[in-house]
Parts: sequence; structure tokens; C-alpha cells
Amino acid sequence: LALSPSPRNPAEPIAVQNNQQLALKVEGVVQHGSKPGLFRKIQSVCLNVSSTLQSKSGQDYKIPIDNMTNEMEQRVEPHNDYFSTQFLLNFAILGTHNITVESSVKDANGIVWKTGPRTTIFVKSLEDPYSQQIRLQQQQVQQPLQQQQQRNAYTRF
Repeated sequence: LALSPSPRNPAEPIAVQNNQQLALKVEGVVQHGSKPGLFRKIQSVCLNVSSTLQSKSGQDYKIPIDNMTNEMEQRVEPHNDYFSTQFLLNFAILGTHNITVESSVKDANGIVWKTGPRTTIFVKSLEDPYSQQIRLQQQQVQQPLQQQQQRNAYTRF
């Protein structure tokens, strides 16, 4: 399997802003033994993509539960043993996400064979600059108010 985008270094995560989606392209070539079609004729390739949050960064935002995970499956029909498809993934929660792509094949009899490879990449979800700027401005406004309230509390005693 070949995944795009792919990091220069496999241990390095791909950076994505949390308000954007990642289009993950999955390509591959069906490999046969020395005699193609001897055991089974491949009807389609089943691709499963799932993500898990590895480490959380930033504050806990109230995010709907359906935005937290990515679990999708697509079936593609290979042409001359080549297949390609895309998945659109959300990473609303800030942090590092582990993306796993698993492939299996469905034969002419409808039986699914879990013989394909499994590939993993990492994605780091970052806060978009505009939201970060707004949040920092709000924090700067709140700090003087909190300090003023503390001073008022001390002057009463």
C-alpha cells in the first residue's frame, strides 16, 4: 500500500489543522503468486481506515463525539491489479493520531480474505492560527479582570 500524503520520516507525524480535513489517498497493486488466479479470483479490494488518539495536546474543547474517531471502509475494484481511492478524515481533537489502513480482498465467491498489508502513519492535529489568536486574546483580557477582582477582594479585608 502507498499512502499520500506520507511523511519524509515514518516516525514523523503529518501536520493538519484541526479545522481542516485530510484527504488520504490509498493506492496499491494486487500481488499474485507464480500462477495468478490459481487459488482465487479477486473481485474487489476492501480498505479499512481507522484512527486512534495517541496523545492529547492543548485544552479540552467540547467536541461532538462523532468528530472524535475516523472509521471508514471502502471497496474498490482493481484494474490491471492496480487500485486507488481516497478517504476524507477529521482531526478535530488536538494531539497525535495513529492512522491504520488495512487491506483485504474479496474473491469471486464473495469470501473476504484478510491477506493484505497493514500500514500506519501518524497525524498531528494543530490548532488553526485564527482560533489560537482569538483564544490568546481572550486569555489576555481575562487575566487583568481576574487580577482586579483579587485586588478588590484584598481591599475589603
